Amino acid sequence: MGGFTIGEYGLPGLPGIGVATVDAAGRLRLRGWQRDIANPSYLTLSPGRDHLYAVSQLPHGATGAVHAYRIDGDRLHPLGRPRSSGGAAPVHLAVHPEGRFLLTVNYDSGHIVVLPVAGDGGLGEAVQVIRHRGRGPDPVEQRGPHPHMIAFDPRGTRVLVPDKGDDHVHVYDFDTRAGRLTPVGATRLGSRVGPRHLVFHPRGHLAYVTNELGHTVSVLAYDAATGRLTPVSHASVAPPGINPRNAPSAVHVTADGRLLVTADRGLDTVESFRVSPSGRTLTLLESQPVTAKAPGTRWPRDVALDGSGRYVYTANQAGQSVSAFRLDRATGRLTPAAAPLRVASPSCVLLR
Repeated sequence: MGGFTIGEYGLPGLPGIGVATVDAAGRLRLRGWQRDIANPSYLTLSPGRDHLYAVSQLPHGATGAVHAYRIDGDRLHPLGRPRSSGGAAPVHLAVHPEGRFLLTVNYDSGHIVVLPVAGDGGLGEAVQVIRHRGRGPDPVEQRGPHPHMIAFDPRGTRVLVPDKGDDHVHVYDFDTRAGRLTPVGATRLGSRVGPRHLVFHPRGHLAYVTNELGHTVSVLAYDAATGRLTPVSHASVAPPGINPRNAPSAVHVTADGRLLVTADRGLDTVESFRVSPSGRTLTLLESQPVTAKAPGTRWPRDVALDGSGRYVYTANQAGQSVSAFRLDRATGRLTPAAAPLRVASPSCVLLR
């Protein structure tokens, strides 16, 4: 059985992190809830996979928090007190591969924060706070910076931050001893494209970025020596002839680098792409509804790919469910694996 955690988001009186198990057929079974956290918008694991970290996205512009837990079977045990996220609306977090630092980004205020991780997995006070300052042409979605994700490069020496508010992916050097970020550069992906999430190709030479406002996935060449990103190609998330009404969310690549998966929240679909042998070109293979309900009502905010690359899960925030799909590794076809798991307003799915 595999461990499975679900961030439950946005419903007053029903906050928490759900813990579930996954059987060999991809079916989910809810085991319990951790109710001491409000609006856990995103989750991540420690390198040893024995600790869970979650950001709490609080309403009305309030400063968010970062929670740490020790994992004990299907139970979560809080470690120390939550730490400030250093800004408003934390939406993502990442732990350095050595496990000594955790970084988070705050969507509303534009802040990036570095927190030290103690030997027991608990968190210390921030050692650095940086704020993005840019904006974009969209008068509603880009009135200021909106860093939406933070990720380490394959070597763990740089950090990449897609910023939906200014249409750039920002790159920082990371001092693994002091936990300090130093700006290296930023690559603009277009006008009004809204970079949201990214993932590296298994070989580390390319990054794939979902663009929330542009309805596309961008392929970027990554120079590990300099940290430079160079746009290579773009692929539409929507099938031909369909005008997308909203935006792609998370993105993952199979371990062999042959398939990429993402989801579209306006169409309420999950997509698979064929990755070319060079990794530089994407071809849309499949677009599958996350549930049988009408488009625009499910809102698949997050996507997870299991370690085998055979199962895909979507957190349907507005649909109050988590859907499971089988992914055919040869054809990229997506088929429902089981009935959706009913949970209230899931925002993130994380496989252990």
